Amino acid sequence: MKAIGKFVFVLLFLMVIPISLVSAEEAKPQGQVFDLGDVVVRGQSETISKVGTVDTVDYEMIDLTNSRNLSDALNTLPGVSISSGGPKAESSISVRGFSNRYVPIFYDGIPLYIPYDGYVDGGNLTTDNISKVDVSKGVSSVLYGFNTMGGAINIVSRKPTKPFEGSYRLEMTDDSAFNGNINLGAKQEKFYFTLGGGFTDSDGWHLSDDFVANVNENGGDRDNSDLKDWNTAVKFGLTPSEGHEYAIGYQTIRKEKGLPPTADPKGRARYWRFTDWDKQTFYIIGDSRVTEDLSLKTRLYRDEYVNVLDSYDDNTYTTQKKKYAFQSTYDDYSYGGSMVARFTYIPKNTLSTSFHYKKDVHTEQGALNGPWGEYEQDMYSFGIEDDIKFTDNIAFVVGMGYDIQEPKKSFDGVSNGAIRDSASSFNPQAGLIVTVMEDMDIHFSVGRKTRWPTLKELYSDGIDNDFKPNPELEQEKSTNYEVGFSKPLPNYNNISLALFYSDVKDKIESVSIVDPTYDEQYQNIDEASLKGFEIQFQSKMIPDNDFEINYTYTEAKNETPGAITDKLNSVPEHKLYVSDLYKLNNWVSLFASAEYSAGRYDEDVNYNQVEVGDFWVANMKMIVSLHKSFNVEVGVKNLFDENYEMEIGSPQQGQTFFIAFQGRF
Repeated sequence: MKAIGKFVFVLLFLMVIPISLVSAEEAKPQGQVFDLGDVVVRGQSETISKVGTVDTVDYEMIDLTNSRNLSDALNTLPGVSISSGGPKAESSISVRGFSNRYVPIFYDGIPLYIPYDGYVDGGNLTTDNISKVDVSKGVSSVLYGFNTMGGAINIVSRKPTKPFEGSYRLEMTDDSAFNGNINLGAKQEKFYFTLGGGFTDSDGWHLSDDFVANVNENGGDRDNSDLKDWNTAVKFGLTPSEGHEYAIGYQTIRKEKGLPPTADPKGRARYWRFTDWDKQTFYIIGDSRVTEDLSLKTRLYRDEYVNVLDSYDDNTYTTQKKKYAFQSTYDDYSYGGSMVARFTYIPKNTLSTSFHYKKDVHTEQGALNGPWGEYEQDMYSFGIEDDIKFTDNIAFVVGMGYDIQEPKKSFDGVSNGAIRDSASSFNPQAGLIVTVMEDMDIHFSVGRKTRWPTLKELYSDGIDNDFKPNPELEQEKSTNYEVGFSKPLPNYNNISLALFYSDVKDKIESVSIVDPTYDEQYQNIDEASLKGFEIQFQSKMIPDNDFEINYTYTEAKNETPGAITDKLNSVPEHKLYVSDLYKLNNWVSLFASAEYSAGRYDEDVNYNQVEVGDFWVANMKMIVSLHKSFNVEVGVKNLFDENYEMEIGSPQQGQTFFIAFQGRF
């Protein structure tokens, strides 16, 4: 009955928004790119975006793949893989073997991560207000600032293009999940604004019919997989004169969600829920053309996270009386700003300088009515990047970053802990691009990148108070190399290839220690190498057909002397992605995609490293255009009901049918 009620609500919503509001003109793309949100502008004269690999997912691809969160949206790209599971049911984004902690996520150039552990779950970041996402791999621009050891991910929000415009989407699945979003915008001569929001209401998703029930999971609907999610975003911009644009924005996400316990019959089930997972971001961005050859872009922001993690006695999720039950509260915030100056006084030369400042504050309460701990750090980054065009066919870029970390406070609620002195890091990089055969681009880049230890790695004593803090941790270091090419082919085809190698030193890992009070500690002990290649082929050779295939090979190797294994966890050795969009006629289109993953490793309950099984997952949908700006979609995710997992004990969603309504006005 509940599902029927939701479906009726969809129909009523569609009646409220008359199709007569839709323009009779040919539908135009909604959500122009918010240029102020770019850090590096692709397609212009930015050589740094060409000497390395920068891939982009735009809102059209996000809609086409029905990606409701950032992780799903980026999983279509070469070199990017997703790992979903663990006790917090998190969706981790990996770029060429580097996880989110090494590839920070930005929103309109503003860093997004929980100050405590330097991480944000990509599954918690909605795509409802996105115009595009840029993924910089390997040697990313120094203008992003600190901690971009494996690259950078920048989400760019929408910007209106017409005096008034809007779009909406509503979707319902056969497991009663219901989600939707609406975006409004207006552009006038001297100002513009956007207002958008979305929601998800799910009682949980179902497993594959091939899943075998066990003591921890009985099959059918995945235990404790429900989700309630609301998000809003608003932005107001001023364009007082040519070369000047200023915007103020606000975004918030509110969630309550269950965290499914392990489905591994050998594992110990944890009965956890995020009774609150809230995030909000305030920001101001300005771009000023001071002279014809000097421009300044400034950002000021405050980013806040509040979450409450409850551990319960059993699978009724009602009582918290046993020893392992707890309520853990994080109340974190960051604030800071950046300034980038660009100089073009010298012909065929663009010089950019940058300054970033960020304060991270983490406060935590380990038990209800317990004491509050507080931890703080300041980070600074100074960068310079010179883009030199030798000829029309040869360009060179060199950059240098100088980063500083200053731990400020370590208070566990009872006493102050040790604080190490500030530390600094110098990170040079360079790249070259050469155009041969008129349209074939060959590029090479090399750069040193670092990541500072997080507040958690410096000071955490763990959930069970068994971790020994280590305030003397040093930054991790990586030297990243890339060489590749891209070339258009006859008959509307295109091919690109990139070979990459990263040499990682002083990698931070938790290790067992001999201590009367503690069992583990984060230490700089590991060395690793990440190498491989990615190849992508795109074709519009067949009329009314868009085809794409990409393949990534990654060898993620533990190079630490004396290591028990040379494999690193959570990085698939092979990943293949294929998609095809075929327009049958003016009314009907078909879209299908498939992903293959193999060679992924994880630890079992006995801390033994084992290989996770390979899998194929296919999706398919039909798009019916009832009007030039109104579509109905019917499709299925996990078409063949593959029973698969990316981490041990975390089976993924089974075959799921959906219907969606999408419109513009």
